[in-house]
Amino acid sequence: MTDKVAQALQAGAAFVVSGAAAAAAPTVAVALSGGRDSVALLHAARAAVAQAGDGARVVALHVHHGLQAEADEWDRFCAALCAQWQVGYFVRRVSVRPAAGEGVEAAARRARYAALAAMCADSGARLLLFAHHQDDQVETVLLRLFRGAGVAGMAGMPAMRPLDPRSGVMLLRPWLDEPRAGIEDYCAANALRWVDDPSNADGRYARNALRQQLPALQAAFPALAANVVQAAAHFAQAGALIDQLATTTLATLVRAGRDPDTLSELDLPGLRALPGAQADAVLRLWLRDLGVRAPSTARLAAMREQLVAHAGGEPAIAHEGLVLRRFRDRVLACVPPPAAAPAAVLLDWRGEARIVVPAWRGELHFFRDDSFGVPEAVLRQPLRLAARSGGERIVLRPGGPARALKQACQEAGIPAWRRAWLPLLWAGDTLVLAAGLGMHRRWPDAAPAPRWRVAWHPQAPAVATPPR
Repeated sequence: MTDKVAQALQAGAAFVVSGAAAAAAPTVAVALSGGRDSVALLHAARAAVAQAGDGARVVALHVHHGLQAEADEWDRFCAALCAQWQVGYFVRRVSVRPAAGEGVEAAARRARYAALAAMCADSGARLLLFAHHQDDQVETVLLRLFRGAGVAGMAGMPAMRPLDPRSGVMLLRPWLDEPRAGIEDYCAANALRWVDDPSNADGRYARNALRQQLPALQAAFPALAANVVQAAAHFAQAGALIDQLATTTLATLVRAGRDPDTLSELDLPGLRALPGAQADAVLRLWLRDLGVRAPSTARLAAMREQLVAHAGGEPAIAHEGLVLRRFRDRVLACVPPPAAAPAAVLLDWRGEARIVVPAWRGELHFFRDDSFGVPEAVLRQPLRLAARSGGERIVLRPGGPARALKQACQEAGIPAWRRAWLPLLWAGDTLVLAAGLGMHRRWPDAAPAPRWRVAWHPQAPAVATPPR
């Protein structure tokens, strides 16, 4: 058991991106619930790291869901165990709030992975161990079969994968080929203690209901576990081949987003030219590369219908913390905008090169430009950064016509959903700048120097990636 952990750590370390943190002793984290499997894994991880002698340290990460009356007791047990074993202990409390159409199990899983990612960042861990074993894998594959999963879902849980694309943490499951009985023997041999979760016997939860039926199935089909695991390996191989084909196609269609709120975009005509099954594979891979779980088959079909097949409107589909949109000839993966634009912000410019405005997620830059800039006397007035109120007009080139902001945004290809977060800069009652469009070029050439060019630089919002 210890050797399998050591082998997994060695394999995971080879995939961890080297960098400044590589010079320090590596940190290995174990997801510790306090149950038998995770306690055994923490014990084995300590032994494996000690045998390696590379200066690594082991920490335990505990998620306090608050769903059970015993949750505080489990926290105390884990803390005491880690103190006894001289292991660093990190705990994070979460609130489980199911989203629309989401069950408690799925919501708890989403909250748990987000908390684990945060604790990996706090502890500096680059490798995160989970105690899933062969019996868990069999249950997972069967549950997904009953729910009509596709090829990727039927591959079951991978032994190693990134926790998410941006965390730099590798998730490892060293005991996926080990049956539950092997872990029970390990615990007995090492006289380990653990806590039991009473909800594991609650048949209202799908996994528990299936677990209660497995003994009869295994009696009727003695090779059930081995065959299910083998089938999952076949699905994983098929999925890898599909991904290879989708990767080649995706590379011809994908590009970085053109604004800070857009993480990535796909070429819509190219996507429409693909057969349906191939388009689905590309969409799934695109979403996975963005760090979110692929949608169900039914939901993916609805996405393709709204985003690809339809021609009218600008649909927006929320998915796993992102908003998928169609705009002109592109399919966009965007960060959800805040519920409402902020209130106006008053500014006092004193000649600095930039002013950061956190409320509007951006900053103003000022450059000396005595030919086409704004007269300094204008900028010395009280400045105000505010949302559009309607009816504003702007001149975008010297001597050019004044046009309505809505028309100018349409001509500039600025989607309607972004316009509320593109502020206007006013000096008194004079429009100076429309973010996303440029300066208001109404100043006569004879205006006195010094004059200043003003530009708005949006900041990319933080992205909270849901776990997969």
